[in-house]
Amino acid sequence: MPKQIIKKYYKFFIDKIKPKTRLDNYLIEKLPIMYTRSIIHQIIRLGNVYINKNKIIQKKSKLKKKDIIEIYNLYIKKAKFFLKSEKIKINMIYEDEYLLIINKPFNSVVHPGTSNPKGTILNGIKFYLEKTKIPKIPKIPKIPKIPLKKPYLANRIDKETSGLIIVVTDDKILNNLSKQFTLNLIKKKYIALVNGNIEKNNITIYSNIIRNRKNKYKMDISKFRGKVCLSTFKVIERLKYITVLKCRLYTGRTHQLRVHLKKLGHPIFNDKKYGGDQILCKKKIINHIIKKNYSNFIALHANSLELIHPIFRNKIKYNSIIPYQIYLLSFIFL
Repeated sequence: MPKQIIKKYYKFFIDKIKPKTRLDNYLIEKLPIMYTRSIIHQIIRLGNVYINKNKIIQKKSKLKKKDIIEIYNLYIKKAKFFLKSEKIKINMIYEDEYLLIINKPFNSVVHPGTSNPKGTILNGIKFYLEKTKIPKIPKIPKIPKIPLKKPYLANRIDKETSGLIIVVTDDKILNNLSKQFTLNLIKKKYIALVNGNIEKNNITIYSNIIRNRKNKYKMDISKFRGKVCLSTFKVIERLKYITVLKCRLYTGRTHQLRVHLKKLGHPIFNDKKYGGDQILCKKKIINHIIKKNYSNFIALHANSLELIHPIFRNKIKYNSIIPYQIYLLSFIFL
């Protein structure tokens, strides 16, 4: 299905306005709900906004009384997403008719996107759900057919990492689990291998995380802006050049553990985005083995998950086997 382009023209005459009102803030109040802040910023950057017949590309431009704002906008409405089913091997840890817990391997994409339309975990889950037996319904016209189950992701982990993820088959169950995440009722624990030796046995980091201005795929620590996040770390074992940690997430921000461990000065092993690829090892043979065999790998594994079942209301806890890549690394650095 091709993208649908809707041409729109808007004109606003400012009669009353507060002093030092920004252009983007004014447009957010005046334009329809479908125009989010990010869309409005894009419209301004593209030069589609005019004030008194002058093109404006600065979102922070100040408005004054009797200004005339004109918007020549091309709003691109994305096509509806269709999830294709594919036969993909899935490591199922827990399964019932309401939710699934899956052990995701390294270097596998969870959700399809523009760069990865197929071959993802969700494509495989949809194939699995289509093949499961659905109870037969008597041929009575008043009883509707059972709709096909659709998978929803309750949590995500990065492509280069591995571990447990929750997949549900109903949007109401998804809302229940999202509330559990908000109230910190779901406990997520990770095993991480970090560069260097950490002296303290227990560490707690509480900070704000914001998106990097130069690189939108990176996150940074901020003192005043961003979302608040909390992580705790416990040392399991200290090896020659790396330390094995048990990590606990209390909030689920993007790249939270990776950013916090970078702030600590001990980034996750082979995490190129946050400086973990700088291996602190003097032996050239070890460096050569690591670069050859661990190119698309970050030594972070979500090994434990505990939650309240949204239907049965009982606590369920599952652990996954630590991948052999992490075991091999620990033997290399003994």
